[in-house]
Amino acid sequence: MNSLWKSFFGFAEDNPNETYEEAVERAKRLLAEHNYEDACRVLKYAERQNHAEAMYCLAQCYWDGTGVREDAGRAIALWRKSAKLGFEPAVRRSEELRAAKAQCEKEARKPEEE
Repeated sequence: MNSLWKSFFGFAEDNPNETYEEAVERAKRLLAEHNYEDACRVLKYAERQNHAEAMYCLAQCYWDGTGVREDAGRAIALWRKSAKLGFEPAVRRSEELRAAKAQCEKEARKPEEE
């Protein structure tokens, strides 16, 4: 029964001592193989354990709608949470999104200024 819950949440059945880091690496391999649903199941579990890289990868899945329903708001929230944990790719992505938002707001104000 112990291995049943681990396989349900995405841990490898052939490695009952799999760490979150190993599970995230396996999820990344699953993503590369286009097995999005299984990858997202693994990433969601690791995300609940505050694993920053899992949050980053899961955010991309939400952004693209791969393995989960497309949800830009959830993706941005996960990237921000991952960035707060210091995961550098998430920090860069969050900065890119802030810059894009600022640019959009600037463009939206232009007609009013003319």
